[in-house]
Amino acid sequence: MHARFEPLPAQHRVQEAHNAAAALRERPGEWAHLNTLENLNRATNLGHRIRTGKHPAFRPAGAFEAKARSAGDGTAHVYARYIGTIAPTELPQGEAVEQLAIRSSPTAETS
Repeated sequence: MHARFEPLPAQHRVQEAHNAAAALRERPGEWAHLNTLENLNRATNLGHRIRTGKHPAFRPAGAFEAKARSAGDGTAHVYARYIGTIAPTELPQGEAVEQLAIRSSPTAETS
């Protein structure tokens, strides 16, 4: 181990997460594409961290829903929505949820 003195790197990645969470809070119940990751495992992990509030930007636990979807090319997309202030009966269910995720996909526009 050694000590190397240098300035701390910028924390922009953390700020990006807080910005994304704030945007979701402004449009409760709407699914949004948050990120594209290297594989489905990483996307699923991020989704879990969002749902459980382990990611600080997405607290309190249970205030957000998150889902991972394979992109078909080895990568995977993470979608999320804020549900903290919406009654469960107001949220789209079943096939409507899937259609929202598909329409929100950046690849859906190019198909």
